[in-house]
Amino acid sequence: MWTVAKLEVEDLRWSWFAIALGAGILGLLVLPPIYLFFLAAMIGFVGMTMFSSRTHRAIGATFASIGLGMLIPAAAALVLQGINSL
Repeated sequence: MWTVAKLEVEDLRWSWFAIALGAGILGLLVLPPIYLFFLAAMIGFVGMTMFSSRTHRAIGATFASIGLGMLIPAAAALVLQGINSL
């Protein structure tokens, strides 16, 4: 049931990544960056956990792609927010 498999770049779903990147940018208009960051991290963590399962590898790679796509704008917004607070 469980396999030790690494999630590599070839396994990511780039179309889902691009959609999630756009959703992350739009999500910054609605949510504070820290909430979006934690949401994206949780989705990505669930995806990486599901990727280890032999039966749920495809959906796990999709969730990991969505999490990574949402994480990039959230992390950038948090860095800019931290720089502005200095």
